[in-house]
Amino acid sequence: MRKIFFYPIIVIAALILFPQTPKVHEAEAQSVTPNAFGGIVLTSLPCTCSGGFLLTIGPPKGGQFVYQIGAPQFANFQLPRPGVWALGLYSPGAICTIVVPGGCSPLGVPIGTITPVVGTSL
Repeated sequence: MRKIFFYPIIVIAALILFPQTPKVHEAEAQSVTPNAFGGIVLTSLPCTCSGGFLLTIGPPKGGQFVYQIGAPQFANFQLPRPGVWALGLYSPGAICTIVVPGGCSPLGVPIGTITPVVGTSL
């Protein structure tokens, strides 16, 4: 008889001392990686001094990025053609320079260099 009475007291005491309320969090959309980009390629300007192209990518997550010729691509292999949709990753830091009389000059302010993880639409 004592055992039957003793267990409910332990359970009730545990529930009072250690209440377990579930934590509810609001759902948020998050990028898998902070260095992701995606959008339509608006412009493609050649970096005549440093090599590659300065791409301006539109929304939803765009900016200016440097694409180095020869970097691997997935899907339809359309970079650096304007008008295609691109989705991929970039590494921060980039420079695009063009030939001017007397040397090279920076072109634009790129966010980063497109890494080998990029794919395009047709």
